[in-house]
Amino acid sequence: MRQYNSYHTSIKQLARRNRLPKKYTVFIDRSTIWRWKNECDDKYLGHELSKIDILEQFLDRKESETVIRTYLKLTTTISKILTESLQFQKIISEHKDKFVESILKYRKNINLKLVLRLCNISSSVFYYWKNQVLNKCTSSPIRLCRRIYSNQLTENEAAKIKKMLTDQEFKYWPINSIAYYALRNNIVNASLASWYNYAKKLGLDKRRIPKKPKYGTGIRASFPHQYWHADITVVKCLTGMKYYVYLLMDNYSRFILNYQVSDRVSAKIRLQSIRQAYDRYIKNPEQDVKLIVDGGVENNNHEVEGYINSEEVSIRKLIAGKEIRFSNSLVEAQNKLFKYHYLFKQSFSNEKDLIKLMDWNVYDFHYRRPHHSLKGLTPYEALTGVQLPKEEWKQQIEEAKRVRTIENRNKPCEICES
Repeated sequence: MRQYNSYHTSIKQLARRNRLPKKYTVFIDRSTIWRWKNECDDKYLGHELSKIDILEQFLDRKESETVIRTYLKLTTTISKILTESLQFQKIISEHKDKFVESILKYRKNINLKLVLRLCNISSSVFYYWKNQVLNKCTSSPIRLCRRIYSNQLTENEAAKIKKMLTDQEFKYWPINSIAYYALRNNIVNASLASWYNYAKKLGLDKRRIPKKPKYGTGIRASFPHQYWHADITVVKCLTGMKYYVYLLMDNYSRFILNYQVSDRVSAKIRLQSIRQAYDRYIKNPEQDVKLIVDGGVENNNHEVEGYINSEEVSIRKLIAGKEIRFSNSLVEAQNKLFKYHYLFKQSFSNEKDLIKLMDWNVYDFHYRRPHHSLKGLTPYEALTGVQLPKEEWKQQIEEAKRVRTIENRNKPCEICES
């Protein structure tokens, strides 16, 4: 009579996973192994426990703890690398809706504190995002309930920001200049961060991201006429004709002391701009002016040297990158400002048109447009020593906060009404 063998369940499970050791395949019939492999999972009662058994066997092994610790350390390292990246933080912040919704969806099955720690997000930030996601309000430009977030700008203030950002009067101004203008004239009393935020939400963000200076912040004057900067930039008109715009600028106030337009590079024009500026603005003969220039021939020649070395003036010329380690970037940035913020948005076909536009552009830049680098002053005000009423501005902002909080709390949004 034939004797039948009985096989342990582990043998069957290993065969199904193609992990059966060779010493067993020698005496087990191939047809039997084939049958095990093709059996349905639910043939045996309690088939789901096989996975638990395997996990328990793994956990009982000595090396299992080492493997788990290794994977956790690797996960923590990868998470640390990602979370230290500003780009990673920016991406999560931009997609906080999906992030919060996923967390809330799987919250019963995950450890919230562990997930937030791996993403380097504090609990307060997460719950702040949660409120934003769950309390969206279409009547608010920033999509937040006015009663819950009562410190946000009112509808009237948001409308004024939108109007000023689209007004042709401020077509050539950056957002920070418009914000300072609104504060100075008591139109909208809000921080610069609020202006940027609302401009982005309204789709009117026209900021230019500045590049970091290669050699730090560069030279910064402590008073007017301590440092002057001279440079030339090339501008093309509609006919393709090239013109050269000569600028001479004061470091402290950003005031354009002299500007000339010509169709050629000339030492005489540069000398004329320096002479006119010195005669007009330097009233104290003991005033020592340091003139920073680049290595161009229009700045370094016998005519300019002869005037600078004469007894009638007190000017010391310094070549950027040679006699001083700093570049002439301040006036180079000014050239870009006139081109990108003004001239490239304007049309001119000849030298006469360009001169007329430069007259208006310099006037707007000097006397109307507040500057963020000057803390809200215009270049003319900085040059002449005007002091801004900062305490008065502070009171305006505090009063505006109080009024908007009351108005927002008393104005229900669609979320409150529902």
